[in-house]
Amino acid sequence: MKLKTFLLMLFMTASTFAQETEFKFSKEGLTDFIVVTYEGSAKDTYNRALAWVKENSKKGYKVVSSTENEKMTIEGGKENFLCSKAGGTNVCTYGTFTIEISFKDGKYKFEAIGLSEKPNNSTTTTVRNLNDFSEYYDKDGSLKKYKDDVPAAYESLFNGLSKDLMTFMDKKKKAENW
Repeated sequence: MKLKTFLLMLFMTASTFAQETEFKFSKEGLTDFIVVTYEGSAKDTYNRALAWVKENSKKGYKVVSSTENEKMTIEGGKENFLCSKAGGTNVCTYGTFTIEISFKDGKYKFEAIGLSEKPNNSTTTTVRNLNDFSEYYDKDGSLKKYKDDVPAAYESLFNGLSKDLMTFMDKKKKAENW
């Protein structure tokens, strides 16, 4: 009986301190950050992430601030971030994102810092609050009409960036260790 109690307490403690591994969209906002396990030193992981930014510079990715081997803040853009039909026409936005990656031996923290959108047919840019998505929801808690693509766009953007970084670093590590 003591073993069952101990195991239950251990599971509850582990669940309490569990870290997110994917970004999720909710009325309260986007997941603040995810922690990714990655074998290697903070220095090596930092350098591979820096190479990823350079590789994606043609997409507008750039390091806007960094502390060597500890963290970097990156800005970039995504064509056709969010598209919707308006009057029989497809209107898309260009999304400009800001992420921060912090490095420790054996893992890194990938944080969504900011996002702004500019419709392709406009000059107006809208800065999004990643900590409050209530504007997309009705009072009853359901997504507003014509907003059903929004959660997937946000999740896809930030989860896609994280997965792209991981894939690039894995290929780079493999090439370094042939």
